[in-house]
Amino acid sequence: MRKQCHLAVAILGLGLCALSSESARIKDLPKVTLTDFPPEVRTQVELAYKSAHEHPSEAEAVGKLGMLLNLYHRPDEASVCYQRAHQFDPRSFKWLYYLGSLQAKQGKHAEAVETLRAALRLNPDYLPARLKLGDSLFAAARLDESNATYSGIIRKWPEAAEAYYGLARISAARGDLMAARESYRKASELFPQYGAAHYALAQVDRKLGKREESERELSLHEKTRTLVPPVEDPLRDALRALDLAAESHLERGVELEQAGRLDDAITETERALQLDPKLVMAHANLIILYGRAGNLKKAEEHYQAAVKLNPDQFADAPYNYGLVLMKEGRLEEAGQAFRRALEINPSFADAHNDLGYLLERQGKLAEAMAEYKKAVEERPDFRQAHFNLGRVLVNRQQYQEGIRELQQTLQPVDESTPAYLYALGAACGRAGERQEAVRYLQEAREQASARGQRKLLDDIEKDLKSLGADGSPH
Repeated sequence: MRKQCHLAVAILGLGLCALSSESARIKDLPKVTLTDFPPEVRTQVELAYKSAHEHPSEAEAVGKLGMLLNLYHRPDEASVCYQRAHQFDPRSFKWLYYLGSLQAKQGKHAEAVETLRAALRLNPDYLPARLKLGDSLFAAARLDESNATYSGIIRKWPEAAEAYYGLARISAARGDLMAARESYRKASELFPQYGAAHYALAQVDRKLGKREESERELSLHEKTRTLVPPVEDPLRDALRALDLAAESHLERGVELEQAGRLDDAITETERALQLDPKLVMAHANLIILYGRAGNLKKAEEHYQAAVKLNPDQFADAPYNYGLVLMKEGRLEEAGQAFRRALEINPSFADAHNDLGYLLERQGKLAEAMAEYKKAVEERPDFRQAHFNLGRVLVNRQQYQEGIRELQQTLQPVDESTPAYLYALGAACGRAGERQEAVRYLQEAREQASARGQRKLLDDIEKDLKSLGADGSPH
């Protein structure tokens, strides 16, 4: 073994063994307890584990085990496999790339920097590795090196929005807000759905006193908060293709839904069910996904499947089915579904709120108010429930109680805030509190204007005129 290690040191001039004496030793294969893995992936890991032990000097066998351990949340053992695979195949870029990516994910940024630099000496044109290197250098507070890395990316890939985002973070860290603003703006121009760039730009604009611009960027962030620029990464895709964990596909389905990719979200969630047919949460999510896709038949199939699997302990399934039924206008059935959800979980604030809405539509205002009150009792920061309760109280001429509820809707400031401010201003107007009404309506107009909410702006202007206000701040 010692001779083998000396040989490895001799041939790894470009690789990991050149980085430290510790990494120069051939790593022993990690010990893995197979029973720790979920049933749907256990056989897959067992086969890879067996292959790696039968062929301990074959990089592909050892690296494949590392990929699975990486996927299934065994990062330390995966790192050992990646290092060993690289030691037996020092000219392979992928093992260093996987190792550096994993180190960065673990927050081991100094190690990630050295590993990714070694990888890039083997393949300098792999954009995802260059981006990860820039990110790790930034996280390690090596700002000059990070700046040079991002700048180099932009020279070769001028459309790389993430590189401009990286440069902006460096400028912000150095206190150069104007440079940060320009780079964040460029990142969001290159990828208009870049949620993080919009949020960061909003923060910079706020510090620069550009209030309207800040509000506009926050509004864009609310619509795109989970979206990031797509970067082609075949090695990442090859890793994900091995993933047989049902929970991973379920999580990916949620991420895809948030990104607005409905068909892909359905595919991932169905895949989770194929891997684990007893995963009730997958059925519950598919109820909503198929409801959004307009496929009521499939939504109902998944509701019945969820009920069959777990009839008395999973309130999300009847609640989600109730949402689909409400969208279809089947209000009586929707109400029954919400009540069923509350039988399973009496503390389910969303079910109380939506049942209250259905009761309100049926003219049962006292019952609706009772449900709204239960919703805010269970979740005191539930804005929509406070709004619904406040609206009903105002319509019943219980103005002060209604105004107090509507005041609970003003935080956080987001896309919905102008409408909540408008409702509060209108309530104050009906209560005869003209000065407060004008103040809230003017603030609503300012925020609605920043977000381009033209219909709401028209309604606000009408109310201001009815109050005899010119709309200008006093």
